[in-house]
Order: sequence, then structure tokens, then C-alpha cells
Amino acid sequence: MACKYYVKGVFSELYTDLFGYLDNTAPDNKKVDNVYRILKKHELATVKNKIIYLNQSNWQRALREVKRINITHPGLLSTEYVRDTEQTIYSPAAELHSLTINENVLKGIKLNPPKPIESNLKGQTEIDQYVNFVAGTDPNTRDYFLDEMARRENTSESRFSEMEPEELKNVYRVSSHLQKSFADVGITVDVELDTSIESIGQVDAYEEGVNPTIRINPELVTKDTTYHEFGHIYIDLLGTTDPTVVKAFDQLRDTDLYLEVASRYPELNGVLLDKEVLATAIGIEGAKITRKNPSKIQRVINRIMRAFGKLFGISPNQAAILAEEMFARELRVNNSLKSKGSFTQFQKKTKDQEKLEDFIIKSRVKIEEELYRLKQQPTEELDKTQLATLLRLQNGLVNVKKVEDLYKLVDAMADTLLRGKAEFEAITSMKIEDQGKKEVLSRIFKLKRTVDTLVEFRDIQDLLNLTKTAQSIKDVEQFDTMEDKISAIIAQSVRLDADYREKIIPLWAQYAIGFTNKDISPAVQDIIETMKRTGNLFAPPKKTNDWMELQRRFKEGTITKEELKEKELALTIDHWKRQDIKGYADLVGILQEANRDKSAGSYWLDPLHYSSDRGVQLMIKMVDQANMEKNDLMLELKSKLAPEYEAFAAGQDPNNVAELNDPLIETIRLKGKDRLAFVNPYDIAGWRQAKIDYMKGIAEKHNMPKAADYMVEGELDQESFNMALNKWFGTNEGAAFKRDEAAWGKKNTSPIDNWREELKRINNEIREQNRIRRDLKNKNQETTEAYVLAGLYKADLEKDRRRNYIEEYDQPKGDWVRPSTGEKYTVKGKQLIKTDYTNEKYTKIQNTPRLKKYYDFLLGQYREQQNLVGRDVQDKHSWEKHSYVLPSWRKMTIDRMREQGIVVTTKDIVNEGLTIQEADYDFYKQNENIRDIDKQVPVYGVDNVAAKDVSKDLGSSIYRFGHQAYNFKTKNSILGAVMTYQTMLKDREYLKLNSAGVATFNWIAHKLGQELPDVKEGESYTYKHVNGWLDSIMFGQKNIKQSFTVRGKEFEANKIAGSLTAFTAISTLSFNALQAVNQFTLDNMTLIQEGFAGQFMSKSDIAWAKKTYWGSGMAVTDIARFAPKSKIGKAIEYFDALTEFTDREGNRIVGGNIRKAIDTGNLLIEQQGVEHELSATRMLGLMKALEGKLKDKEGKVIMNEKGEPANLYDLLIIDKKTGKMSVDPRVDNFNRRDFIARMHGIARRTNQTKGDMAHTQLSRRFLGKLLGLFRGWAVPGYRRRYGHGTIGDMERAQVDEELGTVAQGMYISFWNYIIRSFEKMSVRAAYSDSNIIEQQNIKRSLVEFGQMAAASIMISALLNIDDDDETWLTNFLLYQAKRYQSEVLQWTPVFGTAELLRIVKSPTATVSPFTKGLKLLKQVAYEGGHKLGITPDEFIFYQRRAGKYEKGDRRIEKMFMDIFPVFRGFSKTGSPREAYKWFTQPAF
Repeated sequence: MACKYYVKGVFSELYTDLFGYLDNTAPDNKKVDNVYRILKKHELATVKNKIIYLNQSNWQRALREVKRINITHPGLLSTEYVRDTEQTIYSPAAELHSLTINENVLKGIKLNPPKPIESNLKGQTEIDQYVNFVAGTDPNTRDYFLDEMARRENTSESRFSEMEPEELKNVYRVSSHLQKSFADVGITVDVELDTSIESIGQVDAYEEGVNPTIRINPELVTKDTTYHEFGHIYIDLLGTTDPTVVKAFDQLRDTDLYLEVASRYPELNGVLLDKEVLATAIGIEGAKITRKNPSKIQRVINRIMRAFGKLFGISPNQAAILAEEMFARELRVNNSLKSKGSFTQFQKKTKDQEKLEDFIIKSRVKIEEELYRLKQQPTEELDKTQLATLLRLQNGLVNVKKVEDLYKLVDAMADTLLRGKAEFEAITSMKIEDQGKKEVLSRIFKLKRTVDTLVEFRDIQDLLNLTKTAQSIKDVEQFDTMEDKISAIIAQSVRLDADYREKIIPLWAQYAIGFTNKDISPAVQDIIETMKRTGNLFAPPKKTNDWMELQRRFKEGTITKEELKEKELALTIDHWKRQDIKGYADLVGILQEANRDKSAGSYWLDPLHYSSDRGVQLMIKMVDQANMEKNDLMLELKSKLAPEYEAFAAGQDPNNVAELNDPLIETIRLKGKDRLAFVNPYDIAGWRQAKIDYMKGIAEKHNMPKAADYMVEGELDQESFNMALNKWFGTNEGAAFKRDEAAWGKKNTSPIDNWREELKRINNEIREQNRIRRDLKNKNQETTEAYVLAGLYKADLEKDRRRNYIEEYDQPKGDWVRPSTGEKYTVKGKQLIKTDYTNEKYTKIQNTPRLKKYYDFLLGQYREQQNLVGRDVQDKHSWEKHSYVLPSWRKMTIDRMREQGIVVTTKDIVNEGLTIQEADYDFYKQNENIRDIDKQVPVYGVDNVAAKDVSKDLGSSIYRFGHQAYNFKTKNSILGAVMTYQTMLKDREYLKLNSAGVATFNWIAHKLGQELPDVKEGESYTYKHVNGWLDSIMFGQKNIKQSFTVRGKEFEANKIAGSLTAFTAISTLSFNALQAVNQFTLDNMTLIQEGFAGQFMSKSDIAWAKKTYWGSGMAVTDIARFAPKSKIGKAIEYFDALTEFTDREGNRIVGGNIRKAIDTGNLLIEQQGVEHELSATRMLGLMKALEGKLKDKEGKVIMNEKGEPANLYDLLIIDKKTGKMSVDPRVDNFNRRDFIARMHGIARRTNQTKGDMAHTQLSRRFLGKLLGLFRGWAVPGYRRRYGHGTIGDMERAQVDEELGTVAQGMYISFWNYIIRSFEKMSVRAAYSDSNIIEQQNIKRSLVEFGQMAAASIMISALLNIDDDDETWLTNFLLYQAKRYQSEVLQWTPVFGTAELLRIVKSPTATVSPFTKGLKLLKQVAYEGGHKLGITPDEFIFYQRRAGKYEKGDRRIEKMFMDIFPVFRGFSKTGSPREAYKWFTQPAF
């Protein structure tokens, strides 16, 4: 065995290799090339153009080692300085030195093999005395000698065995079992097959932090070998003082076995010989146990028999006991050894080792996470360089057992950093105009991920420092090199991260500037000009420190009142000037300044659209743009699908989707489940069964290894089984199996199209990668990233070729073949016919024009959609480019009931309402690597869901899959932009405010004469709000998962809350005319206010809109249509006027009027009608407001067909062929995105917030759902009237990108107007001194007050009519007037307090069904008791009139009406006077 060499007490692999070669090789056999290879291996030398040089990356160490080597062998190595080279990523400028290996000196080094020290020592006592004497007290030398002692004591090798050879599969099985035995006590034993060792088996020298390793020579192994080698480790684990081990030594000493072993191992004596004998005995006993394979009962009986034997003086076989403990997985651990420090690496890991393993695990998770994200991208968009880089980083973590083993990872990090720096420089060197693209932000976002990955690897530096501090370096040379590299990498990664964060604001601003609304600037300019003209302040920045400083100076008397007013005006004007974004630089300034954070209340209750942060508003508009693009793609699909479906369903029953679509679908077996799929061209089930039967037959014929023979305790030992298979394939039987397999393939499969072109491409690529590696190797650049990536790419190509091509027979297989369909083929010149696996159902489709047309259309659309999301996200057969498996959308209730029956359907409905189902997409798509929300645009409909649960409605399924595919395409394109902004927000500093809402300053800086604002610690509410919004809108986490467990079953609180609120809404609103008319009244009154204000549309615009809507038939002809026919219906979709197309269009049912009619949403038809009317007229009013403003490229106003200035509705064009709508291409000054945003913004500020985009953070949680039902008006109502100000700053106004104007609460503007009127003693003068925004708000307020007054007059009149004149209609009008008055009055200070308290104290709407349900159940019990004569009449019948119920009516009738949908609505509508009374109840 070669001697180990140490430097300063630390093992040196370099000197062990070099001096081992020099000392153990005959002089004539020593070669210069061999010495060079050793120096190259240890990164000391390299060759270029046949000249040897010192490795430049660590030239100083190389010079040092050359000097040290020459001390032992003078003149062997010589160096010569050549020149200095430029700085690299690893180190500063380096010196280049040539290296010469003197062949004469080399040949003169004599053979000097090491002589083992134990050969001169006799007995354990002499060895111990020698070690203690030489080691002394110095910790370095003592560690060295203790290490050497451990090596000699614990290194073993088996040189002989009397037993017969063992089969390899049994070696795998036994070693796997024993590995588990040792793992049970915390010891991991590695087993390796190694034909290079001369012995039968051996245990490698123990090293701290490294698993014990057993090597077995598969060519010499016998039945006792495995137990023998494991026995050595067990003996060392127990220690030589263990009673069983001591008894075993005594039993075996002087036996025939002892003498045999002693003769085989003449160099052993004392305890070393005893241990070898005992290990041999354990091997023999272990082989016996393996053969008998005793059960637990048999082992218990054996112990009992040994106990009986002791009673009669029979000493049990101690070696057998030890072997049985190993077999039974009942290893004992000698705890006393721990205190002595002997083999503690078996018992516990060092803290350094634990930190290393922790780092490796975290790093692997991080890399796996990035790989997962990358592989979710469509194949065509996959960044192969990034993939190869991640694979290289992943490879750098393989077989890492000590810190020095991380060198591959470090090299990969260095190359990744270089690539990242190059990418950053490429982006920042672009022209400014080229930087403002979303593609650039996608690149910068990918760069951010790379930088984050590198920065997270900084833990390597800590590991290096710990290793150095603990003086546990195993390889000095490798360690020094790594330390230099990692320091450079981390330093430059941090610098790159800082550069990135500095640059992203200008980059993002360059892209975001294109989203700013051009209508804002005139509004801001009017505010500024009005302040200059009148001196009246508008929304002054009262919470700023500059403002507070002015107030302080005034109080102290340093400025006069006139000066104060002058400076306040200047400060306010300057504040508004900064809000006017005229160009890129202005936006950068806004994004870079420190901000005031939003409040906790705003975070929980406000839609993100209400944010005052300009960057947030622009980010929302980016998502708006993506949604609009997605909607256009959906409209395109709808225009194609509608006529195709109509032709297919003509003359069929469209309500029975199972029967309608049955000819086009089938159930297949894939990924262990029955899956619903489009009919496949091939009979895959028949083909697969034929293959299984054939393969099973030839496997038995050729004695293929069976998995059953490699089962260990009920589990397949996969590694052992694979090794056995690999060995078998190398035999004649394995070759015959391959031939038979190829023959079956020849007869039963056919090549896919263009397989030879694919093979040619792969071969060419492999040759190219070989050329690249060869050229780089010749240039001595084998450590470069290019060399490594070429190798990785080549390996992948070769793997693909092996999987899909049989080279011996020039025949495709795997992904390159499909089931045959009766094609001709030739064998030995004879023409034969392949088996025909054509699917009969597919043949029928191809022969039936109606089926074929619809099948081809749907499948074609589905394939295009798969191309968008990635062809590999959906399960498919290996030869298929696209999947035939249907999207995993769950069946509709009516379809499920028809196919599975009412009992199963009811059970499923209950489960879906209480728990998260397999295809529930309102929560999140989980990243299995991090067990958390997957931070990427999700792809839905690709889950492995059983066929019985999947919808058979083909048209609706493909339409819905298109919705999410287009969502993926458009939102994925802006992912870099929105995530970059999220990073900007996270880094942004937010001012720390005092209790008055004023920013505070650092008092230390103030003392030094500097004004440095205090910065708020932790994540801002603005950042958290944006983060939660992105999780919902971009990543699909619409609801926060909040589960609880009852009796072992998990329930989802958010789903329960959703089901409850849905039932409550339907129960309360369905056919409730009182509520529907109230909604109509409120919405139209608000619209009238907008008409009088004239900000977005005038009164005449609204009048025209109403006339157009009602005059066109209200789009009644579109009811139940999949694709609307009317112009208004198309416009509502094109501009998403209902705020539904973006969110719910994918859920539309393509056909079947009955199926559409039973949708529970149709129970709210009255409310839907009201909303349709208001949304359409709002849209039409905004279109009419553009009359005379729409111009062509030359700036000329576009005229309509009548020769009058056209409005937008005039210029909407419908393609006669496709039915698609578009804006007249002549229009050059219209922004559809901003038009839609304004329309939605008006709706959000005049009505309830609607749509996923406007969901609040509270509504994503179950409590928010319960509390928020029927209270969606609250926040919009408050913000409309009081704006976004806070106590002490109610005048606050903010720029609103969505509305394209400046927004202030209308009551705030009106109150300021009243104050100015008193100041000027003139309402007219006060009005003229108001800016346009204020004037518009004043009009809104006056109209609302007038409407409220009109309602009050109407109430008074209706209450004073005679009883004889009171009718249902008068009570209905009374209710509407009173409710409108109450809902408006609640917003007025003082006067509305009672109304507000009445609403606030009312319980959450979702509590009502609970209480009413309990009352109904109680009443049912009373009814039962009454039948039995137990319950008295007063519990059953009304004793006097109650509302519409007369004396003698049953109480249960009202309770039934109050809880069940439809009935309750009719009941409420029938008694408006009772509903009116609720508003007259005392508020206190």
C-alpha cells in the first residue's frame, strides 16, 4: 500500500501522488509525461503548443510547490519567467512561467518503497508506546499520528476465502440490507464494486467527514465477502473492549481459522490479527444466515436456545451473535467510545460537516427550483445556455464530502458570473430607445435570478473560513485555489447585484413611460395655473417636512403671514409640477425618491388601483395591456370556434355533451390512470398489450434478471437491479434479447416522419461539440465554461441518440417510432406487412366529413395552444409532438348528473364546496421543490385527472384551454417587467412617519448639520400589497389557502366561505326585484352625476347612450349565444365593458341552451340585466364623448357616414366574414387600453369593485369573504366622496393613471368650495376660483344632494297618502326612495351617522342563512311534534297578522321562503312595506 505524505501535519494528495510515483517506480520506467500529468491533475501545470507552463490561476502556489519539490529532488523541476498576463475573474494580473522537467534527474531517482512502521514493532503495547512518544503534545503532529494509526488499524483487505463464488445480484441484496442496518444507527456505509483491487474486498481508510467505504472485487467475490467487510466496521464500531468482541477473540484464538488467517496475513499480530480473524468468522456466519434467511420467530428461538446452552455450560458462537445482530438490524453502539474520540465520525457528524450538508441541500433546492422554472417554459423558448449552466451548477454538488470538493461548483459559478457580467454590459450598452422594451426587462429579470443564485452561494465562503479555523483542511492546494476564486466571485457578484439595482429604475422607466396617460398633463397644468391665478392652494403637501418647517418658522416669527402664504403656494405648485410626467427623466425622478408608505387599512381594504404610487399604477397598466392582448386572442378563437361548433352540432342534441362528442373522444391509459383524450390515430392499448406479452416472453426465454429477485424487505433495490441488468445486457443472452426486441419493433412499429433528418442533425451536433472540445483542449482551455457546456450538450445528444436509435441495426426506437399501421417492410430481401394498429374510431372520423371537420379544427387549435405553453406540460406518448389528452377541466354539474347519477354528483358537489380538489385553480399551482406558490405564470388543465371526472364538452374545453394558454403567453411576456418593479419596490426606502403622519429625521445627522430622513424598517405595505396582487393576478393564487382538520379530514376555510357567500348571494338576490331596482336606481343616479360633472361624458352623451342602447334592442338577440351578433354585444366584449371577459370568458359554455340556462348565475338575471344596461350605457357615453376628437394621421377629424364628426361607436367595424370587431384603421389618436382603463375606473369609483384585478387582500381570505358580502360598495363609496386623504390631510389628491386625471374626494372639493364661498361672500366667485377638477366634484356633490332631497320629498309624499290609496306599487316606490336616501345619507357627516351605524351594526350577510336554517330545522321539529299532538298551535300558526301573512298561516311557510333561492326573492318583492320598515329601525 502506498505511503501517505503530509505537509505540516496535513495530508497532501499532491505529494502522495508525486512522491508515491517517484519512490515506487523503477528509474528506467519513470517518464516526464507521467510527472506532468500528476502536476496537471493538481492544477500546477498545463501545456500549450507543446510547452509546459505553470498554471496561471495559482502561479504563486505553483512556484512555491516547485521549490518544495526541488528540496527533496534537486534540479527535477525548473521554471523561467515569460511575461505578465491580464486580470481574470479568478485573480489579479498573473505571471506566466514556463516549466521544465529534467529527465536525467528523474531517471536518477532510485526506487525507495515505503517500509511499514508496524513491521518493526511487536504487539499492541509497542505500537501504542511509539504513537504516544512520537506524537507528543503538539496538536498538529498528534492529529497526524492518530490519523496514521486509524488508517493502519481500520484499513482491511480480504485476501482469501474458502467459500464458493457469489452471484452479483446477491452481493447487491446483502450489501443493501447491511447498509440499512448501519443506517439505523446513523452510519452511512458506501459500497463500491472495484475490479482494480487485488484483494477480494477491502475497507478504505477512515477519514473524518467521509462515509466508510467498502470495495468489493466483483470478479473474486465469495459468499462471505460482504459480511466480512461489514464485520470490520461493526468491530470498530463496538470497540475491542466490547464483551461480545472480547469473548469472540478468546473463542477464536488458536483455532484452525485463527492459524489460517495468521498464515495469510504475516504482517498482522496482536489485536490487528484478532480483528481480522473475527471479521473472517463473521463473514462465514453471515453467509450461513443469508442462506437460511431466518424469520423473527426463528431468531427469537435461537436466542432462547443459546440461553439454555449457557445453563449447561455451552458457550454460544460469539461471531454468529455479531453476524445475527447485523442481519436483524439490531446493531449495538458502544457509547463509551465517544468520549475517547475513537470513530466518532460514525456516531455523529461534526458541526462543519452538518453545515456543509445543509449548504448542499439548500443549494440543490435552489438549483432545482430554477431548473423547474426554466423547464416550464415552452420548448421553443427554452434558454439552453441557462439550462446547461444550471446543470453544471447541479453537477458541481455531486459527490461533495468535504469543502474542497466544491471546486467544480466554484468553477461553474465563476463562468456563470462572467456570462452574467457580459449580459449586463450588453444590456446597458444598448441605445436608450432600445432599452425600453419588455424583452429587455425579461433579460434583466433572468440576470437577476442568476445574480441571486450566485449571491446565495456566499455560504461557501463561510464554510471555507470554518474549515480553516478548525484546521481541518484535507487538501491545502485545492483549498487555497478555491479560497481565492470564491472571494473574487462573491465580491464581483455583490458588485453586479449593486449595478443591477442601480440600473433597473432607468431601464424600467424607459419601458413604463409608454404607459403614461397623456390626458393627465392638462389636468395638472390646470391645477397649477389656477393656483397661480387665484392663490388658492389645491391639495397642499401638508404631511411633508418642508411644509411643517414653514409652519414652525411662522410660529417662531421668522416669517410673516404673507411670506408664509407665498412659500406655501410655491411649495404646493412645485409639488404638482413633479406630478406632471413630460418625459422619461420625470418618471425616473418619481421612481427614485423616497415615498410615504400606504396604511395598513389601505393594504387590506383598497384595490391596488387606488394606490397613489405612480409606479404601481403603471405596473397595473402593463398587466391591463397583457389582458387586452389575451382578450383579442380569445375573440379570434371565438370567431373561429362558433361557426365550427354550429356546423358540428346541427341536428344533434347539444345538451348531451357525452353523446355529442363521443365519436371524437376515447379513454386511454397514461401515467397510471385512465385519461380522457381525443381519438388517437392508433390503437395504443392493443399495441401496448401486444408489446407487453411479447417482451415478457423473450425476457423469460433469455433469462433476463427479475425484479422479484432484488426485493429487500418488500422494496425493490433499484440500484442493484439496474447493475444486474447492465451486466446481463453484456452477455450473449442479453444480445439475443436485443435482437428479438428489434425484430418485434421492425414488425410492429413504424418510424416517425423525418427521423433520419433528426438523426443526422444529432450526429452533426455531436461532431460539432467534439470539434469545439478538441479545439479548446488544444488551446489548453479545458476548464472554460465553453468546454464544459459543450460536453454537457454532447452528453444530452448522445443520450437522445441511444434512447431512440439502435445503431447495430440502423433502426429507430423510443421517441422515433409509433405503432405500425400495416406498412410494407423488407427482411432479408423478403417483403412483409407490418401489423395494423389503426384505431377504428379514428378511421370513422376520417370517413365522416362532419366529424373530421370539427375534429381537425379542435385538434389544430389545441396543438397551437400547446405550442404557447410548452408541448411537454401535458402528458403524451413518447412519439407524439403534441398531446391528445384532453384538458383536465372538471365536468359541469348537469353533465356529471347525467353521466354519474344524482347521488355521486351530490357527494362531489359537497366535497368541492368544502375541500380543495385535484383541479382547483383558485388557490395556487404549487412548486413541488419549495412546497410553496409557484412564482411563474401558471398553466392549468394539465393535471393527471381520472377520465370519469373530466368534462367531455370538447368545444368548451378547448376554448377554456385557449383562455389560459393566451393568458400564459401575454403575461409571461411581461413577467420580467412586473417582477423587476417588485424588486424596485422591495429596495425602495419608505419614510418613517410620526404619529401626525410627518416624516422624521435622524437626530444624529441633524446634529452634524445634515437632514437625513429616517427610513422605515421591514417590508412596506405598498410592497406587500403589490406582492399579494401579483400572486393573485400573475401567479393564480386568487385565494389564500387556510385549511383546518376535523377528525383527520382536511377542510378548506376559503372554499367553505366561498360556497356560503355564493349561496347567500343567490338566496338573497335571485328574483328579488326590490334589490334589482335599487341597484338600477343607485347606478343610474351616479351616472347622472357624472353627466352633470361633464368630466368624462356629458348629459347629452348619456342621453344618446340610453337611446342607442334601448333603441337597438338591448342586445336581447345575444341572450344564450356563445358569440354575440349585435353590434352592442360585440362592443361589450371588445371593450370588456362588463369587466367579465378578462376573468370569466374561458368558462363560457360553447353550446347547449339548457346547460347554459341551469347555470346558477342565471338566477340573478335581474341584477345581470341592470348591470348590462348600466355598463353598456357607460361605454356608449364614453364613446359619444369622443365625437369630433378622433383624427387620422394627418390630424383631420374623421367623419361618419352622415358627414358629421364621428364618435367611437360610429367607427367600430365588424368583419363580415369572421364577425370580429375592430376600430376603424383610419383612427390614429385613440388608445384602446386607456379607454378600457377609464371605463373600468369610472365603474370602480361609482359602483362596487368588480373583477379579479380589483380584489382586495382581505377578500383573498375566508374572513374577508364572510365580512365583505354585500359590502363591496363601502370602499368605492368612501373613496369617491372623501378620496385618499387621512386625518389632518383630507384635502389630499392624487394622479390617477387609470382615469387619466387627478382625483380628489368630491365632498372634500365641495367643502373647500363652501369655505371659499364664505371667505369671498360669493358662491360664483368661489366657483370660478376653483380648478376644473374641483368644479366637476362640486357639480357631482350638488347633484347627489339634490337627488337625496328629491328622495326625501318622495318619501314624505308616499307616507302621507291615504290607506285606501296605498298599493304594492306605492310601497315599492317608498322602499326605493327610502333605501336610496339611506345609502346616500350614510356618507354625510353628522346627518348620516344614524344610517351608517344601522348598516355597520347589521350582522354579516353570511350569518343570516345559518340562523334562518337553524330556525327552519327547529320549525320542522315543531311540525313533527304537532302531528303527534305534542306541540301547541301557537308554535305552528301565526296568532295575528305579520307582514303579508295572516292569522292562521303556517310559520314554516315564511321560514321556507326566507332561506331558499327564488322563493325568498319573490317573497321579498311581494312585501316592500316590510322591507321599508328595516330602514326605520332605531340605529342605537
